[in-house]
Amino acid sequence: MSKFDKEYRKIVETIIKDGTWSKGNVRTKYADGTPAHYKSYIGYQFRLDNSGDEAQLITTRFAPNKAPIRELYWIWIMQSNNVDELNKLKCKFWDEWKMADGTIGKAYGYQIAKETFGYKSQLDYIVNEIKKNPNSRRIMTELWIPEELHEMALTPCVHLTQWSVVDGKLYLEVRQRSCDVALGLVANVFQYSVLHKLVAMECGLEPAEIIWNIHNVHIYDRHIEAITEQIKREEFDGAKLKINNFTSIFDFKPDDVEIIDYKYGDKISYEVAI
Repeated sequence: MSKFDKEYRKIVETIIKDGTWSKGNVRTKYADGTPAHYKSYIGYQFRLDNSGDEAQLITTRFAPNKAPIRELYWIWIMQSNNVDELNKLKCKFWDEWKMADGTIGKAYGYQIAKETFGYKSQLDYIVNEIKKNPNSRRIMTELWIPEELHEMALTPCVHLTQWSVVDGKLYLEVRQRSCDVALGLVANVFQYSVLHKLVAMECGLEPAEIIWNIHNVHIYDRHIEAITEQIKREEFDGAKLKINNFTSIFDFKPDDVEIIDYKYGDKISYEVAI
């Protein structure tokens, strides 16, 4: 089985067994206007070994793997907030949150692009600090900027990364304020596992573990039945991940990511809560 299948099943089982249903008004709604209630668990951490060539993809259903990398490229490499530019990459993740000016406001790529400690962007900062000052405990990126939250189409879910070098190995810790297990978690873990490898390659290091922290991890009411059945399915050996044509993280393109021998169960369509 894939490494992520094991962790994914534990997360779903924890929420179903120990989670609490939302009460009263909720912000999220389905496309038909019905409130999207959810069962949540507060404060969850898991760790994934990202040192090998396994792709961090679940196998109990098909997990989209092209669109998450296109979104990653749009945020971290293009450092864009323009939804039209994301659409040109054949990714529609942000269509529901597109503002009148065609952007998602001062969110995600807009924040990555900010000058940090004299470096031209947050990405430049972490790469150069890892290279020049690997003992630093300040190698972080942050997207939760209080004075600009009201100018974001959606406040960031995955908002913080922290990077540490130990014995030539690069560790990545991720902090997520809120996580939809059926859809968001699957895409987020895969794309950040690729970012982890890209930064390690840029810095001449071996990727080690990813430590993932979620404050509110939840399953929406319309997802519970299907996801309960999903985690009972057969799990397959993990697919392999290959990054081709690497010269620099700043020259990375989404098509450089190749997924090999991905086996998975039947597709499940989960309704998006907006």
